[in-house]
Amino acid sequence: MNSDRFDKAAAAWDQLQRRVDLSHAIAAGITQLPLRKDMAAMEYGCGTGLVGLELAPLLGSLTAVDTSAGMLEVLAEKAGEAGLTNVTPLCLDLTIGNLSGRFDLIFLAMTLHHIEETGLILEKFHHLLNDGGILAIADLDRENGTFHSPGAGEKHHGFSRQELAQEAMALGFSDLRFSTIHTIKKTGADGCCQDYPVFLLTAKKEHVIE
Repeated sequence: MNSDRFDKAAAAWDQLQRRVDLSHAIAAGITQLPLRKDMAAMEYGCGTGLVGLELAPLLGSLTAVDTSAGMLEVLAEKAGEAGLTNVTPLCLDLTIGNLSGRFDLIFLAMTLHHIEETGLILEKFHHLLNDGGILAIADLDRENGTFHSPGAGEKHHGFSRQELAQEAMALGFSDLRFSTIHTIKKTGADGCCQDYPVFLLTAKKEHVIE
């Protein structure tokens, strides 16, 4: 991911109301999952914590992972101001690095389209989840390439739900469910005002029976 771009944008990231509204919708969707106060969770691509800090009070711990140190600085400041002591920021690119922990929940909000090798990252998430753990991914439905401005660094113009489901199932995820949780209305790179649906995919890592 383009960490330099996100470092520069971090200070003003939360000022775009459209972004805040989307984050609230994603957090609301994830709260429909069976969250527990003893759950160890990880958010990958956490940014300034717009989603993760809303969910942290419902969880036992939250490891907030991002490749942008600037974003994590803002997140840490917000967590401190909110008195959240169960949030641990971590600067890490999981596409080239590894993490030793295990989690009951892993979630991403508008992050997957910035990752070129989705199969690799999904495989790592599967490895990092405890048996019975939940993966939750919020991202764009496949679009015509107008959502981002030129140079934004996205690797995918959204996703086909069917293709993403097949990729996840091939790695061992089960109980896949999709829902449309939000629609972003914005003027695209082509100058036209468009609707961009956002899905929430939830899936489970199967219990392994010895």
